[in-house]
Amino acid sequence: MNTLTQQKREDILDAALTEFEARGFRETSMDRIAGRAQASKRTVYNHFASKEALFDAIAAQLSERVHQVTDYPYDPALPIDHQLRTIGEQMLDMLAAPSFVSLARVTLVEMIRSPHLARKTYLLFRERQSGLAVWLAEATRDGRLLVDDPVWAADQFFGLIKSFAFWPQILGDQPIPDEKTRTRILDSSVAMFLGSYQSSGPAANVRAGQ
Repeated sequence: MNTLTQQKREDILDAALTEFEARGFRETSMDRIAGRAQASKRTVYNHFASKEALFDAIAAQLSERVHQVTDYPYDPALPIDHQLRTIGEQMLDMLAAPSFVSLARVTLVEMIRSPHLARKTYLLFRERQSGLAVWLAEATRDGRLLVDDPVWAADQFFGLIKSFAFWPQILGDQPIPDEKTRTRILDSSVAMFLGSYQSSGPAANVRAGQ
C-alpha cells in the first residue's frame, strides 16, 4: 500500500470517527464520511466495503493501542512493583489521549446498541490485551507472583486503573486525572494488586541474592 493510499485510508477513518462521535453509528452515512474525508464515495468503498467495516477498523485501532501499552517484556532483574507500575503508567498515558477517549466513546455506544458488534469487539479486545496476562504468567513462573489465572488477574489490574481514569471520563465527563491523582491511582492499584498476588518467597520483589 503506497503512502498516498495509506493517508487516504487514515483520512477516511478520522472522518468516520468524527461523524460517529457526533451523530452515532446509525445516523452516519457513507456520504457524510466521504464529504468530511474529502474523498469520493467510491474511494471510501474501495477502502471499506461497508459502514460496519469502518467501525471494525476503528475498534481494531483501539484494541491495537491497548495491546501496545500492555505488551511489556518481563524482566527478572527488575523489582516486580516497578515493572507493574510502568505498565500502569503506560495505561494511564493511553487513557488520557483525546483520540483514545473519542475511539472509546464511539465503540462503547455502538457495542451497547448492537449485540453483534458488541460480541465481536469484546472478543477482539480480549485477544489484544493479552500482553499483561503473558507478563503475569512469566512473573508467576519466576516465583515472584502467585497467579493461577493470568487473564482474570490482568482484568483486575486494568479494572483498578479504569475505575478512576476511564469510566468517570467516558460516562461522567470528568477531567483527565492530574499528576497527583495519577500517582494516587498507581500507588493504590499496584499495592492492592500485589497485596493479593505477590509471592512471599525470596524472589518476591527482587531477585534472590541481589
